[in-house]
Amino acid sequence: MLVNLPMLVNLPLVAVGPLVDWLDRRADQKAQLKAMDELSDAPDDMLSDIGISRDDITTYAFRRSASRRRG
Repeated sequence: MLVNLPMLVNLPLVAVGPLVDWLDRRADQKAQLKAMDELSDAPDDMLSDIGISRDDITTYAFRRSASRRRG
């Protein structure tokens, strides 16, 4: 019985490296967004305990989105 493999298997080896790098960066971005969302929902006491404010979270989010738009 023959099994159809995904098209990804047919990509040249040169294209796999950048794809893996992009997937790693995307996973990091998702983890950072999740952490930022969780921090923005955290109680003020907890944020104070770890030494950040809601303004810090907002500023980070704004700078991050601006840098992503620039490239």
